[in-house]
Amino acid sequence: MAMRDGPEAALALLDELTDEERLRGATPADLLQRLGRLAEAAAAYRRALDLAGTEPERAHLRRRIGETESPAPNGPNRAMDP
Repeated sequence: MAMRDGPEAALALLDELTDEERLRGATPADLLQRLGRLAEAAAAYRRALDLAGTEPERAHLRRRIGETESPAPNGPNRAMDP
């Protein structure tokens, strides 16, 4: 959805599907980061971090939080990243 219609549309759809944080995971954070809404993305990553079940997942989320605090020189849009 995000690749076809953009992160804003995907974020709206996600909000319609569920508001249960454990089901949403880091998806809202990633979409907010793609939109350049870095403070909101960092907060969403922190919520996902609180729910993370494994250390590799927590390490990944901590890296993503770091990206929101010091975005890459080409900007916060990660839409083209694999």
